[in-house]
Amino acid sequence: MWRYSLRWRYPHIPCSGEPVLVSEDVCEGAPVPDSILSRFIAGGDYAVCLDFLAEQPVRRWPPERKAQARLRNLRRRILKSAPLFADELIARELALRPEYFKGR
Repeated sequence: MWRYSLRWRYPHIPCSGEPVLVSEDVCEGAPVPDSILSRFIAGGDYAVCLDFLAEQPVRRWPPERKAQARLRNLRRRILKSAPLFADELIARELALRPEYFKGR
């Protein structure tokens, strides 16, 4: 499903009225509905926006996978900047933040 809407288009300026004037859910690939186009003014303060509605929930990494990625990134980062002292610096970082590198 897609959602077309007519939204305030200036994020740096507070909206004087409603942030979303009208919105409508349509099937994938459908053109902008007439209910939105009829209220759209070219050069106005509102823009036609398209949102893709996610039907799948966000998948989170398990703690083990997070721990592997964090440790791999730490090693890569330290080996890039200080390869001579890498073992000592990695051990220090693991001692400072053990919970973080366990994936919590």
